[in-house]
Amino acid sequence: MRARLFIKLILLFGVTYGLTSCLEGNPSNTPPLKGSGILEMTFNPSGGNTINSGLRYFGSQALTYPADHTADTAVFAVSIQGVAEFGQDLNVSLITPESALDDYYYSDSIAYEMMPSNLYEFISGTSATIKQGEDFVEFKVRFFPNKIDPTKNYMLPVSVTNDANLPMSSNYGFVYFHVIGNPIAGSYNWDFERRNNQAGTGAPAGGSFTGQEIVFAPVTPTSIKVPTGYFVQPNYLMSFKNSGGVLSNFKAEIAPDEIEAAFTANGITMITPPTVTVDKTDPTHPKYTIKYVVFNGTAYRNCIDFYTKK
Repeated sequence: MRARLFIKLILLFGVTYGLTSCLEGNPSNTPPLKGSGILEMTFNPSGGNTINSGLRYFGSQALTYPADHTADTAVFAVSIQGVAEFGQDLNVSLITPESALDDYYYSDSIAYEMMPSNLYEFISGTSATIKQGEDFVEFKVRFFPNKIDPTKNYMLPVSVTNDANLPMSSNYGFVYFHVIGNPIAGSYNWDFERRNNQAGTGAPAGGSFTGQEIVFAPVTPTSIKVPTGYFVQPNYLMSFKNSGGVLSNFKAEIAPDEIEAAFTANGITMITPPTVTVDKTDPTHPKYTIKYVVFNGTAYRNCIDFYTKK
């Protein structure tokens, strides 16, 4: 097993599940109806009928719950595919093999640690029966976001065994619950100042605030998203270099997937792109300051966000 990178994430999402019908066009996943069937895992945090399991949908299995949540529950299922009806009860048992931690390494080069048992619990148990005439059974796992170290990469790979020796889908045989670690992730105090001129002179104008709290939510081990205080508060995408724990070359931009709807569509033009300043006078509570200037069609807005690690 590769050495584990000690970084993490926390984050934010609501969850439900979706079940799918048989896959077509891939004999490794859909045996002929005369066969005994094949098992696959299904998980869909956003609803609909996408499988969202296995390596193909690895990103959809990221846990992005808010960092201050005490508990959030994910629902996933084990289903029989490839036969109209299996013909008997099938007993399945969950497994969480550590050998699966590196399954995605060649795609993202992130080394994951096995998620510690105190960060989750299978609240529906680890064994269940798919009754004759049915084709799936669901499980529930509860995670504890406020206990997760935001600087570490954790994974909980989940699959099943069964008492009829049915094979697992080679493509959709795991749900890879995971969090991405990041050395600057976590909770911050947040202040925002807006001045209604290009130079940024004078007292803060309306829309400024102090004393809010925010989370630096990891996107990758070297980038995070965090809202700016201006207008509809789109996210910054802030990135940096990490050379053996020494962080440098901080950059920020309004998230490319948000700027069109948040700014462009509302007639807001970027005049001075965001710049990042890092103050590590107190290394335990570093302060990140991001400044930029926009023109809203009639006036300039000089914006400054201040984030101080809690």
